Amino acid sequence: MKEDTETLAEMMLHAEQFCSKVEEATMDVAPIAERNDLRTKIGQIRNQLASLQELFNEGKLNLENPTVRADFRQLIIALLWIAFYARSAIDYRTFRRLVLIEASFTYLLMTRKGCL
Repeated sequence: MKEDTETLAEMMLHAEQFCSKVEEATMDVAPIAERNDLRTKIGQIRNQLASLQELFNEGKLNLENPTVRADFRQLIIALLWIAFYARSAIDYRTFRRLVLIEASFTYLLMTRKGCL
């Protein structure tokens, strides 16, 4: 397995864990005004993760695949919206997981052939 494929797969795992943590955390706080938007974004992310998992299973999860790059960009944007909607419920450790996902994707993009 290529290094970028392994990193992308780890990022998918971290994205799922982030969503689960946010769902769990939002149950322990006062109702969030944007609860429906939050649930919609989490659903979108899970659908996107399922699509990325299919690409992984087919051996097509790599940065050379433009679909993978686009899906990860959309995934990260949706994760950022989740962090915004659930801002009153997210702790430092959960937010740090989001930063790790975004930074990992940026690193992979910057270190792929022709970028640096």
